[in-house]
Amino acid sequence: MARQPTRRRLVSNELLEHSARLFAEQGFANTSLQDIADAMGISRPALYHYVSNKEELLAALVRDVLERVVEILERIGGREDLAPDARVEAALREIAVNNARNTTRFRLLDRSEPDLPAEIAEMHRRTRHRVLELLTGLIEDAESAGAFRPLPARTVALGMLGMVNWIAWWYRPETGGDAEAVADVLVDVAMTGVRRADDRTLAPGPWAALDLLKEDIAHLESAMRRALPAESD
Repeated sequence: MARQPTRRRLVSNELLEHSARLFAEQGFANTSLQDIADAMGISRPALYHYVSNKEELLAALVRDVLERVVEILERIGGREDLAPDARVEAALREIAVNNARNTTRFRLLDRSEPDLPAEIAEMHRRTRHRVLELLTGLIEDAESAGAFRPLPARTVALGMLGMVNWIAWWYRPETGGDAEAVADVLVDVAMTGVRRADDRTLAPGPWAALDLLKEDIAHLESAMRRALPAESD
């Protein structure tokens, strides 16, 4: 009895993969259910056992792409065993690996965005907003903890998402190397840009920030004394 649901899941996943590839290559409007049936090697009537129309497939692909990222952010955001900056790092790495392993679906989503039916477009908009909201919150937590430099959290989040989402357009497993190794490089670049050096880490609160600022001013005054010629009497 367990074989049938398993087989259905496998066929459904194959259906989504073929649909994503064809939608990305030909465009949603130019792809028919017959094209998808032909790609799968089944008849069009057999296809109706799994899906009723193209819109249903597109909605499933949008949910699969974006809700998976939401799940990653929500799950890692709730991990109390990780420091705030480590949550950002872990989430970003998992999203990057996920994107590298699902490039076809991400390219489809980007190319099909202007053609999304209204209901699917609204779902797409809401889920993208949720992704940005969750990542921005994680970045704000890391900044409040003194682990990140004081940069606009939303801008940082958009930059990080742009970096990991762009993977879909250039990464190929056969030439790009292991997905996890690629993710490590991108995460290292992203985190280096926002994370404070170990000797610059702040304790939470405004007084710690003021102490660090005083330290910087003292350093600057010392450097200026060395650089400027002594005033003549």
